[in-house]
Amino acid sequence: MKKLAILLITVIFSLTAFTLDVEAVRDVYTSLIQTYNSDGNLSNEEFNSFFQELNNLGLYRFYRTQMIGSAEYVDRPTNIQTYLSQIYDNVESQLTTIEEKLAFAGFLVYVQSDLSGEQITQEMIRSMPAYFATVQDYTRSLENDALTYFGNVIIYSLGIVDTAPFTNIERFESKAEILDKRFYIYEGEANPELNEIILENRESLEQGIQQLVQSGITGRPLQIAIDQLSYNYVNSLIDETNRQVQQVTQIFIEEGKTGTNISFIRIIIYAVLILITFLFLRKYLWVTALSIFGVEFVYLLIFYNPIKDTISSFLYGSYIVTFVFLFLAVLLFKSFGKKTNFTEKIINFSIFFLVLLTLFVPSYYSYDLLMQNNTQFDNSTFEAQLLNDVVVYPHAPFHKTISSLNSYLGSEYSKVNTFYRSTFSSFLADLLNSQVLSNLQGSSVQTNRDGLKIDKVQNYRSIPLDFSKEVIDFVNSSEIAERNIYNELDALKVQANDVLKFSDAEFESKFIETSNQLLQSTDLIDPLLPTIKAFFDVEKVDKINLRAYNTVYGTKIFLLFFLSITILVIFEEKITKFVSLISMYIISILSFIQVTPLQVFSQTGYPSIHTVDYTINYIFGIILLLLTSLLFVRNFYFQKNK
Repeated sequence: MKKLAILLITVIFSLTAFTLDVEAVRDVYTSLIQTYNSDGNLSNEEFNSFFQELNNLGLYRFYRTQMIGSAEYVDRPTNIQTYLSQIYDNVESQLTTIEEKLAFAGFLVYVQSDLSGEQITQEMIRSMPAYFATVQDYTRSLENDALTYFGNVIIYSLGIVDTAPFTNIERFESKAEILDKRFYIYEGEANPELNEIILENRESLEQGIQQLVQSGITGRPLQIAIDQLSYNYVNSLIDETNRQVQQVTQIFIEEGKTGTNISFIRIIIYAVLILITFLFLRKYLWVTALSIFGVEFVYLLIFYNPIKDTISSFLYGSYIVTFVFLFLAVLLFKSFGKKTNFTEKIINFSIFFLVLLTLFVPSYYSYDLLMQNNTQFDNSTFEAQLLNDVVVYPHAPFHKTISSLNSYLGSEYSKVNTFYRSTFSSFLADLLNSQVLSNLQGSSVQTNRDGLKIDKVQNYRSIPLDFSKEVIDFVNSSEIAERNIYNELDALKVQANDVLKFSDAEFESKFIETSNQLLQSTDLIDPLLPTIKAFFDVEKVDKINLRAYNTVYGTKIFLLFFLSITILVIFEEKITKFVSLISMYIISILSFIQVTPLQVFSQTGYPSIHTVDYTINYIFGIILLLLTSLLFVRNFYFQKNK
């Protein structure tokens, strides 16, 4: 960012400054955080570019999940820090000072913290490639400039040059020469910090220079000695810089605290209330549970954030969802019991089927998340990364399948070639050697009369018999290879379809171009090329299906519904069952409400994306209503008749 309009003060140190303005880093850092938490100042063109890159990162993970799934195909997958550092690389040229660069690198750590729901730590900062590279580059540049600065003063004192940024030092008469003065000429202005270091150490510096004069060394050995002498005074500068960098990391931690998520305290309160009620007022346990259910209903619907409230997400995923599926398993098992009447069996099977259906039926259809409607994604860093993930990298699914196909083709060719050039040739040679055949030329075969007489039966029968075994093995092996080859072709067809149906024209073109390059690695694949290229003719989807748990709002609906089922199953009191069923009807109705914008998960730990142009799949809400009605019938009609 050429000029951070969000800055409240101006950074006054230039790139050649030898000390960090720690407070300037703080101001830039906190301003970035404020802008980020206010969803970005969209009138700020520079900062808006960051949000666009962040959105592209979310789109990249979203499209990747749609095309090849969320699984990683390497032992050490790329993490969010690497992708955020790619954003840093894209905007680094717009950052004019080291203070801005450090602040922005620290800000990316804050973004990571926000996306993961974790607090910033020293380890998180140090492991951010953008931060590490910035500190390393700055320290290296600082060291090189300081070495040049001190070296210039030393060769000035030796009489090799007549100018230096600092001249208040004794000059010695010497005949010393160096091979290339360019490495020891400092082009910048005199630096007060470095001058102060020289003044504080002038006596020892002059003694060191005098020793150089007395040694009489010149040329390359002198240059080495000058560098060694300069290093004696650079270390203190580097130590000070490291201290300032440590101050900066502490600022990142202190200013980047996101406020402890205390929502987990409610879980502790729930547990205490249930325990007290169970021990002393057990018959009123249902009252406590119903009260907790009411509070939790409000919390989940209004305050719960599946991304940041990791504790609640873990508890619901580990216990509530698991409990519901255990209930379904028991329900299904009971349906096979002899005492269960036919109607109840149908209802039990229907409940089981409908709950499973909610996991697969889309809740929403998005149109503005289609790649063709996100033109800013074209030619971006993350479009290139998506292409790498689906086809370029050797571990990319499409790339691996092509490699596997080539391997099968190569193996089959090698076996066929060996069979006809070696096995078949040996068979003919054996016939000739055993005098079964007398001559073999082209398609003309002459037999040996004596070799076909009955006393030679072991020769003319055993040789073909052995060869027939070779033929059978060859044919069986070839059939297996053929199946493997066509299985890989089927896999290529599925993979190409999964990628291209979500692609826009530009990404499709890049995918096909890269795939064609991979297909040119061997001529053995040439007979299959027309078939493979037909796989690239794929009809694009006109909308993207979003299941309930792919969105923040849908996840709330899902968990509320499952929580209601849990209360319904655990407690036998009619009022508890009635309240839980009423809540399920309310949740079913809420599933018909269109929330704008709808927040969509890209992948855990990555930026979420939003859709505005979308429609609701009313079938999902109808399923919830049917499911609630069946649970009502099962609990109030069949239980009543037992």
